[in-house]
Amino acid sequence: MTRGIRFAVAAGVCVVLAGALTACGAEAGPARKDAGTELARLRSLLPNAQQLPDGFSARPGEGWKPPFRPAGRDCRLVLGMAGGGAPRRTPGVRVAATYPGDELGELLGVGLASYTGVDAEHRFDELTEALEGCPVARSPLPGRSTSLRLSSLKLDAIGDDVQAKRLRGRLNGYPYEMHMVFARIGGTLVSLVHTGVANVDVRRTQQLAQFLVEQAAR
Repeated sequence: MTRGIRFAVAAGVCVVLAGALTACGAEAGPARKDAGTELARLRSLLPNAQQLPDGFSARPGEGWKPPFRPAGRDCRLVLGMAGGGAPRRTPGVRVAATYPGDELGELLGVGLASYTGVDAEHRFDELTEALEGCPVARSPLPGRSTSLRLSSLKLDAIGDDVQAKRLRGRLNGYPYEMHMVFARIGGTLVSLVHTGVANVDVRRTQQLAQFLVEQAAR
């Protein structure tokens, strides 16, 4: 395990034997890849110091975690996926890392997941439906002034299957903004979350989203 980056091989209800990912109930075929090979490939896609936008630390931390658990299944699924998690127990290989930025409260979370082609399509469709069902992410806890409204995030074209959203509002009473970008490239799902207090630079979000999609499409 590389220091500071948490890598997870999630087998769900299935089994990883001798380095081969066995997907229970999934279609067999060329889309299924060796788990060890896929883990190495996903690790190679994570940005290094030269590939990060200016102002981000080259020393990544563990995968991004949502700052609160929102009310509603759809909102919980969306924020969980933003950190590179799976929408439900399903076989796949995942890596995730977080890069601190130099602005107040700024974090950049990157998640990469590899599935069979069919599973990747299902996961992306499920995420798209969840985004439609989460117009506002709110904390269910009393006394917490946490409410973030979702709106479209306008980015230059970065791929075909892409969802980009801006969440803006209050987190524990403080101004807060979050950009979320999700993309599917074949059997690879890319998730990017860029957070900060008050305004978050869309150009930096665009730069990293473009880089990750291009890397995954190699």
